Amino acid sequence: MRHNGRMKVEDAATPGAPAGAQLAGEASADRPPAQSAGAGRRRPFGFGPAANTLLAYTLVKGLQLALHLLIFPLYAYSLGYDQAAIGRLNATGALTVFLVSVPLGVLADRVGRARLFAICALLTPPALTGLALARSYPALIAWIVVLNIVGTVYWSALSPLLVGAVPEEQRVRAFSVNTFFIFGVGALGSVIGGSVAAGAARALGVAAAATEPLRAALLVNAGIMLLGALPVWRIRHLAAAGDGPAGRERLRLADLRLFGRLLLPDALQAFGAGAIIGFLPLFFTLRFGLPPGRLGLLFTLTGVLGGAASLGSPALARLVGNIRAIVGLMAAVAGCMVATVAAPVLAGAVAGETARSALRGMIDPIYTPYAMTRVAPHRRGTLGGLYNVTYATGFSLGPLLSGWLQVRYGFGPAFTVGAAAYLLAGASMWLFFGRATE
Repeated sequence: MRHNGRMKVEDAATPGAPAGAQLAGEASADRPPAQSAGAGRRRPFGFGPAANTLLAYTLVKGLQLALHLLIFPLYAYSLGYDQAAIGRLNATGALTVFLVSVPLGVLADRVGRARLFAICALLTPPALTGLALARSYPALIAWIVVLNIVGTVYWSALSPLLVGAVPEEQRVRAFSVNTFFIFGVGALGSVIGGSVAAGAARALGVAAAATEPLRAALLVNAGIMLLGALPVWRIRHLAAAGDGPAGRERLRLADLRLFGRLLLPDALQAFGAGAIIGFLPLFFTLRFGLPPGRLGLLFTLTGVLGGAASLGSPALARLVGNIRAIVGLMAAVAGCMVATVAAPVLAGAVAGETARSALRGMIDPIYTPYAMTRVAPHRRGTLGGLYNVTYATGFSLGPLLSGWLQVRYGFGPAFTVGAAAYLLAGASMWLFFGRATE
């Protein structure tokens, strides 16, 4: 469960990023077989040049994802596309991830994971520029496909590369910093996007929700990613941990059953997140009239709280246990989604969304190590890769159904469907693992 991401993140990525992002890092062998020169040397600040470069790129990636999450739905709406059309755009991105994850994995084996990571980092700014300049629906779809192809490499390769760049005793701290950067610090991208749109609107003498100011914010997003991508080229020869021969053993039926039990809750959670994440800017704009500048402040607040709340996950897990914590958090997230859409005033909706983001940020730090300890070490890479599939499935179907419901019945039914998916995710976790010894 995310990415980051999943995002990715929801949380990332597109709103919300694939869940496999964090898991991929845990998938590596306990000790990396090889490291680039200086990768494991201790530094007075940070983790060494290679790891520091990867973490810096994660910070920039977090800014880009938050800005995109805020601005792109508004931009598409300003071009005349309704929520159903925007839902199809979001689903297109997730479907792209579904289709290209395996081919890109094969390509990474041939050209090198770090080299492909660096190439895709350099291709991301042109893809963002193309998306910012696109106006027609086919052009938007084409650039979203390109953007998600290059973005998939980040979610698949970042964690194995980071594992290979730091010694074993520093990995937990490195991944904690990585999570905080993409969710907590990255949330500042919402402020950047909202401020750029507001400033461009004043300069052009148009409304902040007009196409031109929103396009300016998307172009700034491309510039941010260019600054972050250039240093990555220097680590294109960094060795990744894992990928040993044990990871290529044939899967047994028991492995497949366990994978299914671990993947189903994440697929349901991704569906629930996909049903609302890409539509939150439109929800606050259409229902409460918030301009991009105030939206940026709102989503920065919720993002920072989500990143900070994750620090409380270990204490909660110790207090009630892993499964009870995961199930309870999922149920609480569902309640917050319903409370947000049912709130009659802006303050109530902001409170509901803020609580949802904070509670959602606490799930992955508990679920990730729990899931990884359920499978054999040499199966963790496979599990991490399969989370890309559950992300893509959930974030394909969720936006499609949600956009259709919004056009015909409004935000209420769409948010309720997302909440129901979270409840089902929690119920399936309890069904499959509730009686397990934690």
